[in-house]
Amino acid sequence: MDSLIHAFGLDVKVVIVQIVNFTILAFALVWFLYTPILKVLREREETIAQGLADAEAAAKAKDSAEAERLTTLAAAEKDARDIVANGKKVSDEKMMTALAEADEKVASRIALAEVRGEEIIAEARKAAEVEVAKLAILDLEKKLTA
Repeated sequence: MDSLIHAFGLDVKVVIVQIVNFTILAFALVWFLYTPILKVLREREETIAQGLADAEAAAKAKDSAEAERLTTLAAAEKDARDIVANGKKVSDEKMMTALAEADEKVASRIALAEVRGEEIIAEARKAAEVEVAKLAILDLEKKLTA
């Protein structure tokens, strides 16, 4: 085996030193590069996982807020319809009350007008009777003087 090593021009001491150097270099690379890079990669992975969880939570919160908005909007629309219906009912009641009052006023004015008309007719009759009586007296005086 010695002859084989000398045939290729290998020196055992140099090979052992190279193996020791490679081991030291490999250990240094693992210690100073591989471990910190793995740590950074794990932190990034955790950050990405947290970001995805936060995004999912935000999407759920958005969906919940949208559902709540729709519920609130539906309730507001129902309240608005109820208010309009109630307002229409109240206005109809007030209109009916106003119409009833107007009918009562018209009926009372018609009744007053009828009473006043009957009074005027009665006065006109009395005045006509007085006038007829005067004319009858004048006619009688004319016949008596004639």
